[in-house]
Amino acid sequence: MTTAVERTSQELVHRAHPREILVSPPNWDAEHRYQTTTVTTDISTYYLDHHGRHRLDLLLMTEACRQAAISAAHRFEGLPLGVAAFFNSIDVRLSDVDELVNSTEELVITTSMDEMRLRGDGSPKQIVYSQEAVVAGSDRPVLNARMAVQGVAKGRYPDLRAYQRNGSAAPTTASMRATFRRHRDMAEPERVGRTQTANVVLAGLRGTADGATALLDADLANASLFDHDYDHYPAMVLIEAGRQLALACTERAVDWIISGCRAEFPGFAELDTPTVVAARRYGDNVEVQARQNDVVVTRMWFELTSMARPS
Repeated sequence: MTTAVERTSQELVHRAHPREILVSPPNWDAEHRYQTTTVTTDISTYYLDHHGRHRLDLLLMTEACRQAAISAAHRFEGLPLGVAAFFNSIDVRLSDVDELVNSTEELVITTSMDEMRLRGDGSPKQIVYSQEAVVAGSDRPVLNARMAVQGVAKGRYPDLRAYQRNGSAAPTTASMRATFRRHRDMAEPERVGRTQTANVVLAGLRGTADGATALLDADLANASLFDHDYDHYPAMVLIEAGRQLALACTERAVDWIISGCRAEFPGFAELDTPTVVAARRYGDNVEVQARQNDVVVTRMWFELTSMARPS
């Protein structure tokens, strides 16, 4: 039986809503190594919106890994709370799908801080960390991850964004929400591995000779996709778009899971610019690019694993 696990504090994981917190407080394990336990009970329905077991949700696992690392960096590595952090790259693999399917215990994530470079104001010039997760009570890895993050002090962040936008301030989800309207041709949830339209982030979905294309159209009122106020599409929304498009490249999304993702973020994805996502499938691998004004803002590579049972 799974034992209840305490959640860490909201400020340590940069989350506004308690049900978006997916990990326990971090513990010191060894020099620059920390352990965290996942908390996957009483969580947002976004992470439960699947045809199969939510334990196989790569976005759930990726977000838990992010929270494990950022909370450890704040608590043990000297990273101040007043920073805006953003991803350079993410690489996550579910290394033992069967163990994740069959187990009920929470996962223990071990985070190793491979590189930690802070500026004089404490903001992260570069943080690189690697992670391994096991089912509690086991020593068999079920997940491996490596991520790279950078950021600035929150007081400098608006200037950075205005500079990137040729002097104009970036609109925010809060300022856009009242007038925001989704497209009428949202993808059918079952086509992209979802059951609820609120969690679908693609519109205008169509197949191509070797994949699929769509427009990014995430619901700004979805508190899991946009837990707090943003002035750009966060990495997890872009990966969600890539995951859904990768599943749309299969014959039946319900028969597949995404078991691996590598993502690179060369630029911010602006909220006020149309975002086209395009996928090409190569066997059980799918390459996805997100473009704005024909400039690549995100590159992603996904691994497909079939969960279909022989008839």
